[in-house]
Amino acid sequence: MKRYFNSINKVAALLFMVAITGTSCQKRLEKDFYNPDGFTDPTIEGFYAGAQQQLGIFRYSYGEFYHTFRAFNPMLGSGGFVNDGVANTFGWGHSPYGDIYGKLRPIKSLQDLYVTLPENQKTEYQVYLQTSNVIKDYLFAQLTDACDDVPYTDAMMASTGGYFPKFDKQQTIYSSLLADLKSVSGFLKTYTLSSSAIQQNFKKFDIYFAGDINMWRIFTNSLRIRLAMRLTNVDPAFAKSVIQEVLADGAYSKDRASSITLVDKQQDRAFEFLINRSIQETRDLLWAPENMFKVLRKTGQPDDPRLQVLFQPDKDGNYTPMPTEATAVSAIRSSITSTDLSKTFPSMYNRSSFERNLGMLYMVLTSTEVHLLLAEAGLRWPDLGIDVATEYQTAIRQSIDIYYENNALNKDVTYSGFIAASMPAKPSSAIIDAFILAKTAEFTTANDTEKKGLIFDQRYVHFNMLKPYELWSDVRRLKKELGDRVNKAPSNVKLMERTIYPSSEEVNNNANFLQVKAKNNYTTPVWWSGR
Repeated sequence: MKRYFNSINKVAALLFMVAITGTSCQKRLEKDFYNPDGFTDPTIEGFYAGAQQQLGIFRYSYGEFYHTFRAFNPMLGSGGFVNDGVANTFGWGHSPYGDIYGKLRPIKSLQDLYVTLPENQKTEYQVYLQTSNVIKDYLFAQLTDACDDVPYTDAMMASTGGYFPKFDKQQTIYSSLLADLKSVSGFLKTYTLSSSAIQQNFKKFDIYFAGDINMWRIFTNSLRIRLAMRLTNVDPAFAKSVIQEVLADGAYSKDRASSITLVDKQQDRAFEFLINRSIQETRDLLWAPENMFKVLRKTGQPDDPRLQVLFQPDKDGNYTPMPTEATAVSAIRSSITSTDLSKTFPSMYNRSSFERNLGMLYMVLTSTEVHLLLAEAGLRWPDLGIDVATEYQTAIRQSIDIYYENNALNKDVTYSGFIAASMPAKPSSAIIDAFILAKTAEFTTANDTEKKGLIFDQRYVHFNMLKPYELWSDVRRLKKELGDRVNKAPSNVKLMERTIYPSSEEVNNNANFLQVKAKNNYTTPVWWSGR
């Protein structure tokens, strides 16, 4: 059975608004919205639902991704563009620092309220607390991956006078995140909801999984795999131990049913607020990138079936990439056109799959990502007993499946510039099997270093422009071992190693900011990079 996060849910949205609103608003809200419970005071349920509904956690928001595309697509080679050869200057119009702390506020409010509960209610509400910690850990991992050292232990303590939080080392943060996720996994492993009203209501307020405890455990353990593999350069023994624990537990994303994905439920508003508009407004950076085509179309191998759902044909009916380097772009500059979106040159990202697909799958943490991480883990630590080739080929097969599923979710075939070839029929099993066989043969004959490179290439294709944060982390981590093998950017576009802190930190939290001031730049690698 396919599992989706339920996103914007009108009932839950109301409950959160009422939970944090005074009684003066009650009558108006009850008139305008369906409100079955009528909360007028802050509640665990309200904060929990509110935490899950925020834009930008799992549903990529317009503003964040407009700026992220502009910074990341050239840097990661995940989008082609009309390269003029001018060396890039670092910058990112989005600040994950303030943004993520904002997203953490409902969780902090939930936790503050939880500690005030009588002991019997704490037991009833523990599942809300534990699963909210997974969201918290997910957000803090994204924050520290972008910034390195950040306030963690003392973060969000203003209500108790903690206005000047210290910056925790990334090593400390990662140790804490992985310990916390292990604890949550252990709690969930033997947990079942009781028949009490509070526990049964968890199914209603859990917008992501509708109270499915097993899916929470799968998400928690899959996140442990992702974060553990960040540490291969700096603490490989610990990374290996985490992978061993999760493999022994057995609950992690293995297939489509256990992949963590989301489909927005208010698709009439999706274009305005979500990633679709970002894609439309950054088409100039979303030409089909040449370096991705080198992975999708290898000499002597069949074309990757994902080619047709990731990209769409150009004006001549061909799949043609935008060259990487400025000199090659100059040679075709007079032919480049997007005046008619049904007849572009070169090819663009598939508009039916992405830009115009209001039912698009948000691939939060899929089985493909997990299988590729486990393939790498098996290479690094053969005694784990992982069948590396099987993990690799399973990852590719499941990526093909989910991208064709995503393409088929688009119901609009009347948008301006639509071309029928942007919604192709899924290739036959025989065609996919032949492709998988060729990829497996290439993989099994490669040495271990090249195998790591081939695994990265599959992450590059699977993440493409949809998962820039995960691709960025992979590039920075693997750069130590694989060097330019993971560099898909043009030569004039340099890798941003981290983002900078808001200037307000130096002004308002100067004593603590001095701890990190020397690293407040775009070029110092983060701790787990090992560089």
